[in-house]
Amino acid sequence: MAGSNPEIGELAAVFEEIEQNPITGEVRIKCWDGRSVEARLGDGDRESLLRGVAFNFTSGVIRIESVRGDLFEVDPEVDGSLSDHRPVVYLDQCHWSTISNSIFDPERVRDQRDRDAAVRMIELAKSGAIVVPVSSAHALETSALFDTRRQNLASTILKLSRGWQMRSPIVVRMHEMATALSRRSGDSVTMRKLDVFSLAAGAMDADRRISDTSGLAPGVAALVDRLTSFSAIYDVLMHPDKVPSSKPGWHEHYNNVSRDPEFQARTARQKIIDGRAMATVDVMPEALSIAQRLGMTDPERVAVAVYEELGAMPFMRLHGDVIGHRLAIRAKWEPNDLVDILFLGCAAAYADVVVAERVATNYLQRAWGARETECPVVAKLPDAVDRLSQLLA
Repeated sequence: MAGSNPEIGELAAVFEEIEQNPITGEVRIKCWDGRSVEARLGDGDRESLLRGVAFNFTSGVIRIESVRGDLFEVDPEVDGSLSDHRPVVYLDQCHWSTISNSIFDPERVRDQRDRDAAVRMIELAKSGAIVVPVSSAHALETSALFDTRRQNLASTILKLSRGWQMRSPIVVRMHEMATALSRRSGDSVTMRKLDVFSLAAGAMDADRRISDTSGLAPGVAALVDRLTSFSAIYDVLMHPDKVPSSKPGWHEHYNNVSRDPEFQARTARQKIIDGRAMATVDVMPEALSIAQRLGMTDPERVAVAVYEELGAMPFMRLHGDVIGHRLAIRAKWEPNDLVDILFLGCAAAYADVVVAERVATNYLQRAWGARETECPVVAKLPDAVDRLSQLLA
């Protein structure tokens, strides 16, 4: 093998597959000439829920096996991620639960139409006809469960998502603002289009954690980072222990606004405008950080620019319209509404089909308004399958 620090192509010419047991730290390398090399890298992690993580140099697929026998595959990352234009379906956690129950506990899915729709969704995901991404919201909500029920749900999500993730809504809205503010600043830099649904390592994280791969060739460093990232995601999600959820106070501000007599005296149109203004205020720390890098130092100018550019920001516009709509109808705000508005709103702005719970579906559809395209949000799995039949026809 040429050189002391080979690139990925040189390794692929010699190695067929590399596999590690995270529990023991044992590594096995299978060579094309039939030889097999085994070694131990450290003592491993006895608490890991994974007993095998393998990478095939030919297919680029990562295979992961849990200690209870779940088998997962992560699709290889390719340039342009969705160049084949497969429909993207984002499922709210309640619908992931229906699909999981249809596999592990069918009697819990009482409606035959839901059972049939779940089976069809599984078929489409396994065949690769659609992309069904996982998000950090799914990880958060799965962690509230425990034992077998949690592992069944996690197994379903990981098996059908095949490594596809939805970017963190924080990352998406920062990219939308950066694109808008770069236009306002006169910056000649062209913003790269963001792949909101991605196979990139750590795509669903708000803060990217990168492995220490100093000294490795770029292709090998990227592989190590990829294996480390997906191993961590799958290990955490398959853990059976319940993790208590925090209760943010974000929602109380909006409850106070809804109860304010002066606000309620405003017209419906004014309330929608107020909703967009509040959405702008929510993101001002991020907007100012971006603006400073673009040479925009006047906070008032930045706020005005973000507000006036909302129409060109798919997610931010919908986020503001949802806030305005819910304030206008005096909806009660709950702690989990922040997660729903962020993740379902981001998905609705970019996915082809979003399957949400009934209340969220209602306010997303109403906030969608008179946009040029049909709102992609539905409340039932059978409706989602009907939408997909049209998209795949």
